Amino acid sequence: MSEIKIINAKKIYHDVPVIENLNITIPKGSLFTLLGPSGCGKTTLLRMIAGFNSIEGGEFYFDDKKINNMEPSKRNIGMVFQNYAIFPHLTVRDNVAFGLKQKKVPKEELIQQTNKYLELMQIVQYADRKPDKLSGGQQQRV
Repeated sequence: MSEIKIINAKKIYHDVPVIENLNITIPKGSLFTLLGPSGCGKTTLLRMIAGFNSIEGGEFYFDDKKINNMEPSKRNIGMVFQNYAIFPHLTVRDNVAFGLKQKKVPKEELIQQTNKYLELMQIVQYADRKPDKLSGGQQQRV
């Protein structure tokens, strides 16, 4: 395993910085854990390292080799994906409402219940976004 070095990492979703000026060195052969609350950027950072998310700023290295523009298949790392039961073609609101629509809940109640759950999960501001425009933690809350 290579040493992983990240200098001033930056990631932005919809003009909102989710990772700013992150600096870390993970020594070669070490066991490393990312711990933090939902939506803080843990999964986003891992996806940036793997090459599955864009890097808006900073430098990412495996040993002394910069990997910012390296294809994911060339990075020689493994990743177990988090899997969500959300539909990629639907907005957050439509994903939350999906089960209620399937049960043919009356429209007024459907709207009321959907809004209730959007508020409860603190995702109202993401209601009109599709899942690919959300961080990993935001997707988990959907």
